[in-house]
Parts: sequence; C-alpha cells; structure tokens
Amino acid sequence: MKKGRATNKVVAQDWLRHNISLQLDGTLRCEAADAHFMTRKGLPRGTYVLRLSIETADGGNIVEGNRAAISLEPVGRGEATGRSFRVPTDQQHGCLTLPLYLNQRSRIRIHPGKIKGFFRATWSVLACSPKTTLHLMRQWRAGEQFNAPENRPVDVHEEIVGRSDQLLQGRTWKHKSWTRTRLPKSTEPAIDPAYNAYLTTTEQKLRHSIEEIKQWIDLNPDAPLISILLPTYNTDADHLKHCLDSIIQQTYPFWELCICDDCSSQSHVRKILEEYRQLDPRVKLTFRRENGHICRSSNDALSLATGSFVALIDHDDALSDDALYWVARELQRRPTTNLIYSDEDKIDDNNRRTSPHFKPAFNIDLLLAYNFISHLGVYRTDLVRQIGGFRPGLEGSQDHDLALRVIQESSNDQIIHIPRVLYHWRMHGGSTAINPGSKDYTSERGLRAVQDFLDRQHQQGGAAAKAINVAPNRFRCEWQLPEHQPSVELIIPTRDKADILELAVQSILNTTTYTNYRITIVDNQSIEEETQALFKRLKHSHPDKVRIRSYNKPFNYSAINNYAVSLSKADIVGLVNNDVEAIEANWLSEMVSHCIRPDVGCVGAKLLYSNDTIQHGGVIIGLGRVAGHSHKYFPKSSPGYMHRLQYTQQLSAVTAACLLVKRSIFNEVGGLNEKDLTIAFNDVDFCLRVHTTGYRNIFTPNAMMYHHESISRGTEDTPEKQKRFSQEVKFMINQYDVLNKNKLPVDLFYNPNLTSAHENFSINIDTNNIRDGIEEHDRVISQASFYKRIRSPSL
Repeated sequence: MKKGRATNKVVAQDWLRHNISLQLDGTLRCEAADAHFMTRKGLPRGTYVLRLSIETADGGNIVEGNRAAISLEPVGRGEATGRSFRVPTDQQHGCLTLPLYLNQRSRIRIHPGKIKGFFRATWSVLACSPKTTLHLMRQWRAGEQFNAPENRPVDVHEEIVGRSDQLLQGRTWKHKSWTRTRLPKSTEPAIDPAYNAYLTTTEQKLRHSIEEIKQWIDLNPDAPLISILLPTYNTDADHLKHCLDSIIQQTYPFWELCICDDCSSQSHVRKILEEYRQLDPRVKLTFRRENGHICRSSNDALSLATGSFVALIDHDDALSDDALYWVARELQRRPTTNLIYSDEDKIDDNNRRTSPHFKPAFNIDLLLAYNFISHLGVYRTDLVRQIGGFRPGLEGSQDHDLALRVIQESSNDQIIHIPRVLYHWRMHGGSTAINPGSKDYTSERGLRAVQDFLDRQHQQGGAAAKAINVAPNRFRCEWQLPEHQPSVELIIPTRDKADILELAVQSILNTTTYTNYRITIVDNQSIEEETQALFKRLKHSHPDKVRIRSYNKPFNYSAINNYAVSLSKADIVGLVNNDVEAIEANWLSEMVSHCIRPDVGCVGAKLLYSNDTIQHGGVIIGLGRVAGHSHKYFPKSSPGYMHRLQYTQQLSAVTAACLLVKRSIFNEVGGLNEKDLTIAFNDVDFCLRVHTTGYRNIFTPNAMMYHHESISRGTEDTPEKQKRFSQEVKFMINQYDVLNKNKLPVDLFYNPNLTSAHENFSINIDTNNIRDGIEEHDRVISQASFYKRIRSPSL
C-alpha cells in the first residue's frame, strides 16, 4: 500500500462456508466446532472494513457473552504470520464495523462462536481509504495508546501499522463507546422538550375555539349520537375519576357513556360510578355479578349502546376535551365510515403528556404487524354487532381483533384517520402503554387475531400467509410463494465501473436462494476494457442467469428500463441499481412473496449505506417539496419511529434502486416517464401512478441490501445536472401539487404533525405547514385519488 493513497477497489463478496449449513429461509446452522466463513481468495494488501452481525433466527440476538473469532491468514509468499482477535456478538454490541489492515495478501476467516440452533448473519468486507480506517481504529481500545516517536511526525500509514499491531494481539476488541456494565433501561419515557413545545404552542393554534364548536353543533343538529364503551375493574380511584371527567367535559354534547363494571372487588369503584350516574343522565351503568374479563364486560357495555357509533376507552385513560367533536365532524363529512381512529399520546400519574404517536392513514400491512389504530377507535355500532362484538378468548388483544374484523367488512375508504391527538394512554407499571411485555398473554392472542384475519382473507381468494410473533405484541406475516416460482427479471442499467457492477451481480448470484430469476445488464455505451471483459466472463460463467443487452443512446434511466421491460417476458420485473450489494439469502423471495399479492403494486427493500446507516426505508412524499427517504442516516439497528423500520407496511413510494413490480402493472401504467423524468423522481412518479391505479406499494424491511449510492453516477454537481434536476422538480410539483402550495402534499402514510423538512420523523412545529397537511388529508376523496391534482376546467 502506498502511503496516504486511498483504496477505491470494491471487494467481491466471495465467501466459503465450512460446516455451516444454509436453510431455504436464509437461516444458518453450525454443524461442527470448527464452523466458519472464509473469503475464497486472498485480499490484496491494504485497508478494509469488515461488517459483522449475528442474530438468532427468530429475530433476537445471540446470548450475552458470545464472541466471534476473526482470523487474518496470509497467502502466498511473505514474512507475515496469521493473527486473530475476538469480538462480542450479543445484543449489547449489535452490528460491528471493524477496521482491518492487511500487510500481505490474506484471507479473512470468521468463526461465529458457540451458537446453538439456527441463526442469521450478515458479513461483508469493503475496501476503505487509509484515513477512514485510521479513524475507525482510533475508536477501538488497543490495551495501550499509540505513542509516536519523539520529535518526529507520524504519517497515516505508520499509525495504521502501529494501531493494527496493538489490536491484533489475539485479544477481545472493545469499542470506546461500550460501557463496562449494561445500563438499566428507563422505566418511563423521557420528557420530550420538542413535544412540550408542540403542546404549549402548536397544538393550541390547531384547536377550534368553544365558539367555533358551538356554531358547528348549531348547524349540525343531526350529528350522530356516540356511545362510549367503558369496562371497569378495580380501577385506581384517581385514574377512574380523571377518565370520567374527560368524558363529562366533552365539548360535543351528543354522547352516552355505557359503563360495565366487571364485578370489581374494591368498593370505591362502584361508589364513584354511582356518583357520576347521578351527576349526568347520559351515564348508563350495569354491574356484572361475576368477573367475565374484558371481552364479556365490553359486550355488556355494548348492549347498553343506542348510538350509531361506539367509541372505545380504557378505564384509566382519558380523552381530549374536543375528541368527540372532531370525530363527529368526520362522521358528518363521510357518512359511509365504519371506523375512525386518531393520534394518541401517553400520560403519567401527574397527567404529563409524552410519547405522541402520530399515525399514518389506514395501512393494513402495518396493522398486521401491530395495532397502530388502537386509541381513539370509533366503530359503526351495527357492524360491531353484526360481526359478533368482542370475542371472548381474545382478552388483551380484543381491540386489535375487533379492528381487523371490522376492516374485513369495509373498504379502505371507510376507515378514516384524524391526524390529531385525541386520546391519552395512561402509563403505570402494569400498563402496556409503558411496558408492552407487561401482559405476556396479549402477544399470543394478538397472533391468533392476525392469523384469523389472514385465514379469512385466504378463504375469500387472497394470498396465503402465516403470522409469527417476533416481539411482544409485534408480528410478521410470511406470505406463501406458489409451488411454481414466478419468473423474475432483474434489470441493471450500467456504464463501465466494472468493479461496482461485478460486486452487485456476484452478490446476487452468490447470495440469492430464489432460483427462477435472470439478471439483464443493460449496457449504456460502456467503453472500458475491464467492463467488456466482465461481460464476457459473466456470459461464460452464468449463461442461464446473466444476459447483456446494449442501449446505444444517451443516458436516460427511464428509457433504459422501459426498453428492457419491453423485451422481457418475465412475470415480475425488478429495477436494480448497479451499485447495490445483496447480503441476505431470502431478499428476493421476500420481495416476490409480496409482489404476487393481487392488490400489491411496487415492492421496495430496506437499503443501507456502506457505513451501516439507513439509505432507504421507503419514500415519504412531501419531504423537501417533492420526496425524501424515510429514516435516512438512522443506524441499521434502529427500530425507527414507532418501529416503522422493522415492519412491512404500505407506503406511497419506494426507490427504484431495488424495486419489484409485476410486468403487467408496469405496462398498465405506462412504465417510467422517459420524457420528463430522465434521472430523478421517475421512481416516485411511477409509484404514485401505480398507487392511483388502485394498487398498494409495499416496503419490506425483511429484504435488506447495501446501496453504495452515487458511486457510478455521482452527484448533481454541474450546471447542466442542476438545471435538469430543477426541471424535474417543477414537473413533479405541476403533476402532484394538489393544493397549489408549490410542493407535493404531505404523504398519505406519514402525518402532518411530523416534519416535512427532514427525514427523521421529528415533530413538526410549523403551524401553517401542519394546517396545510391536515387540509390535504381532510379532502373527501379515496385513498387512490389522494395524489390526483384536480385542475380547474379551462375557460
């Protein structure tokens, strides 16, 4: 390695497995004590980064204390000897980024440690510049500091060699950020200054005054009666009074409170309930003679209801004073509604509000992962009774089960989201608001509710799927592939950059367990000898898997892909960048399993930058005027906002860096826009047209790849590129600026109360921006029409 010279070569991920078996679902199993991974060939002398993550097959992490052994083994002639070190791979340490210096061509061997049963692993090595390697080395404790010789400066190369010698002593590596002991987890969410600021300023400006509410009520004397269902059982006195007061103080008057006490043994409960019945004639009350648990007591409360809609509230929670007003407004505007839900937050024993959950529009895939609808939930009474009310045996997940069964009888446009915090969920030691695992049985019953939904859907002609429990009250649906795998054509446009392309293609070929696919490389006027040589090697070594097509016109990403799809006969086409890297065996199986669902359009993957931060977790419309990537730059291990980086969900758009879609749908919407969007936003526009046609676009975090973004094309750094980019922004705004605000609307599956200036899901404190977003979401249109711009007829 020449001193100070950057290393740019991309390393092909060509690894061998010894005594490690690979299962069809992508999981691994150690078959002997000497089980290991090893690079097939030696890597040239230089600086590298090794990424390593090992987890159990059920999504958890390897037991605490497990250590993987990393060996650097020289090959060929030379005086270097093999050296090794160990690193912990348990949950406390997560995914590791390990800097390496090879002073001679060497193989890398990884012994995953003592692991029983099946596990998942991610491992890859990338060439890295000396400066970056040194920066990483300085973050690891080497037993002693690196001391420079007196009166002489030390260059980068010399410090790398010295620190490498310190680290590679067979010891266990320790990162400076690791604490000596595991820190105890907080039992309560921290007070969020941003949310406090939102509550004291922004939220107040978004409220309607008492006069405005009274005026609306006078103009809507036929507004619906809402029956509030309140089961109680041995409720804390203060919590119960606060709950009841929040109902009595509603600014909307047309309600009745249907209370069923489930045979409380604490005498104060009955006393308080009787007092409130005397206080307000709208309070209805019944007492069970024996304890029947939440479902039976909820059904008894339901039997008291005379309103056309029922609202669900827990006995220790509270409503905002205008909650029913906002619900009634929606019911008047959308008379066919079957279910309404709002945003929510949490309150502690001092009634301090924290942890807001600003939710997306109705999203069945996310609901199958966890009950994001939750509170405040308002349901059409007749429909709840028609489907049998609350099901005994589903206690703890009865609301999730009810929502899924109501949804099965409804269209998407009969399920309405109000982007306002109308419900305050009580936090205490035994509440799932603060500890999702406080009621272990809820996960088992929630799993049953989700599986029942999937089974009913399959009986009605939908795709088959199996639900699995991956965390407390969190689920994953594994959609079944047909016996005959659909054919997939992965289209990779490229021009030269052979090392980048080779990494992408070889990683797909070496990693992917799905078999019925072909890679079509569309060559856009490559001129380098290395590229032509690579094409020959690929065609010779993989004649059935790799095909090369030529496109001899100026670069136009949309046109290149349209050309390739026009020649394809595959069931599914995949748009794939030439700078991706496949790292998981089941990535394509996962994406295909969603793509073949009859109502699904585009399917996108979870993409990482080379430094293990998020590059793409789905596309959010309206960020930066047009669109941005969800959770960009978040750590790979981050759950994201309300766990949205961990679970499959519907989004408005996904990136074409790795996008699958049925070929029939691609052709149905006319492919990519090669006239107006030659480079940027063509995937966003394509996804929005697919959405408008009525299909659902899906992001799945269970298909994960690296995306070494802009390695091949570069950035928008010339006047010509900047002009073209500006024109593409103008086109997108002209097409999708639904309220003439000179920007795209707030994403249907985002929330106006979340920032439109950043990609980090932080709280929005721009009141006017929130008002615009709420106005966009308030339009009485179908989900499919959300991005359609209604233009005035020409005069």
